[in-house]
Amino acid sequence: MKISIIGASGYGGGELLRLLLDHPEVQVTQVTSESNAGKFVHRIHPNLRKRTDLKFVSMADLEPCDVLFLGLPHGHAMEKIAEWQQLAPVIIDLSADFRLRRPELYPAWYGHDARPELLSEWIYGIPELHREEMKSANYISSAGCLAATAILGLYPLFQADLVDLAKPVVIEERLDRVARAAA
Repeated sequence: MKISIIGASGYGGGELLRLLLDHPEVQVTQVTSESNAGKFVHRIHPNLRKRTDLKFVSMADLEPCDVLFLGLPHGHAMEKIAEWQQLAPVIIDLSADFRLRRPELYPAWYGHDARPELLSEWIYGIPELHREEMKSANYISSAGCLAATAILGLYPLFQADLVDLAKPVVIEERLDRVARAAA
């Protein structure tokens, strides 16, 4: 299976590349970085030295593949998705661009507008809940770490009808606490 990764110079794209390089059924054919096009991947990700001789290419030079991963910052995938849909039958987005079904929530949560006509095409990528849909999906939106943790933690409570639906369930990340713990 031929795989390409858009945005492979960032942390998420680099970790994805590291994992895919060990997959026996995957051949990573192209990785992109606009600012590092032409450079060897190991110059940006030293942990991949001696593991790949791939060089970054520009997005404009991408060739068709079987699966295209998008490792771009929030708000960028939605802008060019129509172009990228021509390159691969399966696209997996690591950003938040296609995670929510309600477009009016995007400005508050992610700071950009959504394209409502696209949202229903994407499967939310939590395999524990959507495994069957993901098997045949053309477009998968990767779940965020906080959201996945909250959803998987609360799911059994909702399934057992132990949550009072008349009261809101609030999950909040305390960045000040996280910063203190890291110090």
